[in-house]
Amino acid sequence: MSEIESVIGEEQAIDMAIDSAIYDFLAKKHKIYAEIQVTDLVYCPRKAYFEKKYGKQNNNSSWGLFVGILLHDVLLEAMAEYLDGEAEVLTVEVFEIHGKLWKVFGMCDLLTPNYILELKTTSYLPEQPKLSHLMQLEAYLRFFDRDYGYLVYVERHYGKRAIFKHYRDEALYNEFLDRLYDFTHALVTDIPPSHIDQSLCKLGKHKCPFYSYCHSQP
Repeated sequence: MSEIESVIGEEQAIDMAIDSAIYDFLAKKHKIYAEIQVTDLVYCPRKAYFEKKYGKQNNNSSWGLFVGILLHDVLLEAMAEYLDGEAEVLTVEVFEIHGKLWKVFGMCDLLTPNYILELKTTSYLPEQPKLSHLMQLEAYLRFFDRDYGYLVYVERHYGKRAIFKHYRDEALYNEFLDRLYDFTHALVTDIPPSHIDQSLCKLGKHKCPFYSYCHSQP
């Protein structure tokens, strides 16, 4: 019997072990590589800003995230082998903004000699790719110098998939840059970014863990 089992009982110890394993796994998968990541800018910059200010906070959706990441990683590893690509390739771009150098880190899911592929596991297939995902892919096309890429959505429950091809889009990349300038200004002035994704404020029964911080701001 382990020390913890002698204190709280076997069933509670098993339950706690599961929670701890999920927490440790997600903590490793969400390592902050630097001040700014591409994903900080394409989803909800305000949430990313508050995460950097107050640290990551749990919003009680860990299990779904855990399952989604596991499926994502298993598929990605096999796809990289089939498509003669490299999985989870990390790079960094340096931008000069108002006389200061800012590093923006990005990790594409799959890099091939011809294109980039971003894999998204989802509970339902979208009819069109999400703007945040397109912007993420757009940034990677620039960072890794590719002309086109693919967004691939795979349904978690039945394995159905949707594949969207995307070519470089100057307007979309300019929007990404606007978010970057806004985000760096927020980090310097400690004023939350103006860009916010209202659709992420509430997901089902769960609120964003920074909801109260965000909605108290102008």
